[in-house]
Amino acid sequence: MSDARSQPLVETSAPLGVVPELREVVAERAVQLDDIDTAFRIERQVFEECGYGQMPAEFDVQSTFYIARLVSSGEILGVLRMILGTPEPLPFLKLPLHDGWREVLSTLPGERLLEYGALAVPQANQQEFGLSVSKALYRAGWEHSVDVDAGCSGMVMEPRRARVLARWHGLVFEQAGDTTFYMGGDVAGFIATPTGLLSDLKRLNPDFAEYVTARYDPILDVIDLRDTQDVS
Repeated sequence: MSDARSQPLVETSAPLGVVPELREVVAERAVQLDDIDTAFRIERQVFEECGYGQMPAEFDVQSTFYIARLVSSGEILGVLRMILGTPEPLPFLKLPLHDGWREVLSTLPGERLLEYGALAVPQANQQEFGLSVSKALYRAGWEHSVDVDAGCSGMVMEPRRARVLARWHGLVFEQAGDTTFYMGGDVAGFIATPTGLLSDLKRLNPDFAEYVTARYDPILDVIDLRDTQDVS
């Protein structure tokens, strides 16, 4: 659910065609101690709201936090933890996974595995800002996966949440194993590739796809965004 490097992702203006409300919230990497402390606090708050346990402390050293700020005030509205797959194995790898996915993942070093460890937005902010906060954070997570050249990104979540992600965001994660009890709920491991996410996003939510890829538009012909894994 987290990881931490590279330069902050600060938007100065929204590209043409981006849904207006997305301009009100920006996502950036948490680098200041106060921002990192706030990220931990919000994550704990949301986990408590949802009745989950706490993120194991051993993942902190391989985590990067992104924070979503309200442009007008700088207030932090939500956080995303991205976890790099080393030195500790990622949480989703400890869940039941189908043999096909196990085989694919076994070919990737830890440096090319990521997990969307926790996207945490307090309930009050969800009600006030709708999907703007989570979209800004998912954009940061996708950019992070491209920046670190991730082969696969995992996520631990309820199947219901996966359906919500696909329906409301256009973000499609494939359920990679059976549902099991973990950290207070019945969840499963879900997996996607950066290129697979982008392909589905362009098909299901083209406005969001334009917003997500805005930073890469001038150099899309240089970055290889083709899928290199076929697990069908």
